[in-house]
Amino acid sequence: MSIPVLPPSAPFSPEQRAYLNGFFAGLFGLDSGANTSAAPLPSNGASSNGAAHSAPETVEDTPWHDPNLPLDERMQLAEGKSKPLQLMAAMAQLDCGQCGYLCKTYSAAIADGSEKSLKKCIPGGKETATKLKELVAA
Repeated sequence: MSIPVLPPSAPFSPEQRAYLNGFFAGLFGLDSGANTSAAPLPSNGASSNGAAHSAPETVEDTPWHDPNLPLDERMQLAEGKSKPLQLMAAMAQLDCGQCGYLCKTYSAAIADGSEKSLKKCIPGGKETATKLKELVAA
């Protein structure tokens, strides 16, 4: 089963589309075990304030990018990786866009200091926010 995604031509603002796509990802992705990485992703990683954040230039293996893995297991897989990748591992791994980013671009924005809020990962909830706070403080 694929996860429905609203096309860019849908009559919604980018923020509304991101929210609805995240809602669909959570609704259809978590309960069905569907492959959430198959869903189309926002093309520019733009945040709700319009600032674009590109993913880090280096391509690194991200074996934790699986929403079915528990947080502690994702963090073990990210051990020894760069700070942005450790931050990414703490997120819900849905690339749902509810925060205005993809998991990788949200973590990059936190790591470079351009994003101050650590509570934007709605699917990750309090557990993710707590882990992000711990990683930023380290």
